Formats: sequence, structure tokens, C-alpha cells
Amino acid sequence: MTIETWMAFCAASLAFILLPGPLASLVARYALHRGRLTALVTVPAVSLGLAAAFAVAMLPVAALATILPGATGPLAWLGMVYLMLYAVWSFQEPSARGPRSANDNLPEQRRLGIFVHLLAIPLRKGRYVAALAAFGVQFAGAAAGDIAVLMEMQAVFLLAIAAGCLVHVVYPDWALARRGRPALPGPASHKMHTRFIARRAVTAGYRRIAA
Repeated sequence: MTIETWMAFCAASLAFILLPGPLASLVARYALHRGRLTALVTVPAVSLGLAAAFAVAMLPVAALATILPGATGPLAWLGMVYLMLYAVWSFQEPSARGPRSANDNLPEQRRLGIFVHLLAIPLRKGRYVAALAAFGVQFAGAAAGDIAVLMEMQAVFLLAIAAGCLVHVVYPDWALARRGRPALPGPASHKMHTRFIARRAVTAGYRRIAA
């Protein structure tokens, strides 16, 4: 692989994890609600989970590129279309676009549970394996039949995912602000609104007392 191909692979790997979506949203929520120190557990969990999903996705892609190298061109175009749809899904997915919860509504609380939960998400949901297969086929031609290059791709992908995940930990507000909806107010955050009766300002609380 040329240096230009390696740079493109690194940039694409970083962009993959920087996309808004369930994983990015969950990492940012842990950083926001549990603190950045606890959220650091999510970095190796997401990195290893996506790296394992990438390895699973690359097995049939690498085999196909070795056996039928002419098929990688059409598959690369199909993979590009799928990646574009995946990017649109990342911005439109309900867990990424929904309003930010003001309470600590997280699936796991202990660090070990957080690690296991985030590690399993990329392998449990086939959408990540499919997206990584579409991602890997873009570079399959340059690494076909070369186990050393495939191992280097795996290592570079792991480091790029860790760097992108760390961005969500350090800047959780930026990761959540891309969803475009404000946080839901908590039950104790409701304030009495001013009401005007006969041109005089009266709060809703006083109206209830007077009634």
C-alpha cells in the first residue's frame, strides 16, 4: 500500500467513529454523566469491539479479493453506496437524534459492565459488520493476499478508532450537540411561568393558591 492509501485509510477509519450514532452517543453520555475518568473505559471497549467486527468483516472480503480480484471493483462501488446510506443512518438514527436525557439513564453503571456492554455492541449488531465490510472492500485491492498488510490495517484501524473515541470522551458536549435537540428538562427543573391577568403579572403558583 502506498503512503497515500495509508493516509486515506487512517482518515476513513477516524471518520467512521466520529460519525454520530449509538456508539458515539453512548460514549459521550458516559463522559457527561459519569465523568471522563469512568468514560475512559469506553475507549478500549469500543476500539476492541469495532476491531473485532472489522476482522470478521475483512475475512470474506480478503478471500474474495484473493480468489476473484476482478470482483473488488464493482463491490467497491456497492460498498461506497452502502457507506453513504450508513452515514445518513448515523445522522438520522433515533438514539442519535433523540433529545438528550437530563438524568443518568445509562445501560450499565459499573466499569466492568460498561466495558462488556460496549465491547459487545459492534459484534451483536450486524449493521456494524456490514458497514465495516463495505469500508474494507475499498482497500481490499491494495492488501489482497498479503497477510502482513492486513495485520497492519487491523492495527491502524484499532488506533484510529481509539483516537476518535477519545474525542467523544474529552468533548462529550460536541458529540451530543450534533443531534440538534436540547436536553429534556428534569422533573425538578420546571419553573413557574409568569401569567398576565388584568394586565398584572401573576405566577402560576399564586393562581393555584388563589383558586
